[in-house]
Amino acid sequence: MNNTGKTIYNRWAFRLIIINVIVFIAQIFAEQYRVTYLFQGAGRQGPSVFTFYMGLIPALIAEKGYVWQVFTYMFLHDTYNFIHLFFNMYALLIFGTAVEQEWGSKKFLIYYFFCGVFAGITIFLINFIHQGIGYFIPTIGASGAIFGLLLAFGILFPNAELLLFFVIPIRAKYFVILFAGIELFFVFSGSDSTVSHIGHLGGLAGGLLYIIFINRRALEFKYKKIKAVKSRISSKEKPVPLSYGETMDVNNTGLQINILTKLKKSGFDSLTDDEIQYIKYMEIMTEDFDKSVLCNESDLNIEDEHCKKCDYFKVCFIREVKKYMGN
Repeated sequence: MNNTGKTIYNRWAFRLIIINVIVFIAQIFAEQYRVTYLFQGAGRQGPSVFTFYMGLIPALIAEKGYVWQVFTYMFLHDTYNFIHLFFNMYALLIFGTAVEQEWGSKKFLIYYFFCGVFAGITIFLINFIHQGIGYFIPTIGASGAIFGLLLAFGILFPNAELLLFFVIPIRAKYFVILFAGIELFFVFSGSDSTVSHIGHLGGLAGGLLYIIFINRRALEFKYKKIKAVKSRISSKEKPVPLSYGETMDVNNTGLQINILTKLKKSGFDSLTDDEIQYIKYMEIMTEDFDKSVLCNESDLNIEDEHCKKCDYFKVCFIREVKKYMGN
């Protein structure tokens, strides 16, 4: 179920864009305030106060304990290059919105920040080991987290068509492979660039680790969901087995009532990942059902024993869920 009842303005992908734009404006006003800092006895004319404290400067993390920078750096962008902000926010809008619709806001935020922080840690470790100029200069931008979103989009929607350079149509799965290859080329070619290719690869690596080790169950379900769509499983067939010995039971009235109760009290974001996946599965299982035989929507009472025992409760459940989720 991709539509969670939220407009784009109520999604965290859009809110993150607004936050980044606000920080960007604050950066512009702070440009005149510069920081001079000392390393190894040498004075260096530093960046603006915003970039100094919030950008990712490996030397500050290692020698002064500014560990928060592996998180805050992703909210800053180059004030002398508006394109830096524009393309990152454009990608966040396109890929972030789709991923948030599929996963829900909570998991989207966790994944986004996981990829961004993982990219930040990667940048720090590489420069800490190498001790080159990158050890002293700041890295800023949401690109690490964005590359993580690109990976998630390519996995969730592998055959979706994207426009490379806004002109050439290419499927999402090949788009991800192409950009990963480009980043690897720049890293191993040793080319001199102001772009943090290490950060981009760190975001991709973080996303891959998250999906393989943390979000593996969702991927397993996605495979099962695709199989269910292709085979048009009827609601009378056996439940589809999940990992860890569980089952996706279409007649699990207790779970259905629990989901409806949570939706009424706290909304979609209160649902767990398993509950969201269960809803998606149930939508597939009941999509061909003749809704004309159901009672009126107003007659549904999840506390009523007659409703709980009704053979059509699962269909009423999906109808009610869609109402709360804006479908």
